[in-house]
Amino acid sequence: MLLLLAAFAAGAGELHRCVSRTGQVSYLSASCPDGQRTDRILQFVPDPVPAPVTTRTGKASASGNRQSSRQRTVASHKPEPSPCQRAKARREAQLDQLGLKRTFDDLSRIDAAVRVVCNGF
Repeated sequence: MLLLLAAFAAGAGELHRCVSRTGQVSYLSASCPDGQRTDRILQFVPDPVPAPVTTRTGKASASGNRQSSRQRTVASHKPEPSPCQRAKARREAQLDQLGLKRTFDDLSRIDAAVRVVCNGF
């Protein structure tokens, strides 16, 4: 039992929350430096690092876990861009096409189309 307690204590750590005079917060593994006060000390036990999972070929997987092909396709599927994102992409394409030969009227016209779709943003 003492061996288990010693192993637990060796893996545990402390995180010091330090606050400067200006109110800036930082987290350190050591005590706070001069000019900063210790707001609190957090005790933690780090998560164990999982060992890499080997595949049938004997090579280690980069992600450490295996996913089915269905999970991979769902994870790699990009959602449809919103109408606002599409309008902003069109604006960028139009600005690239105009180059430096932009007039104030061109910019106003292009931005007005985005404002309508994005509700003013």
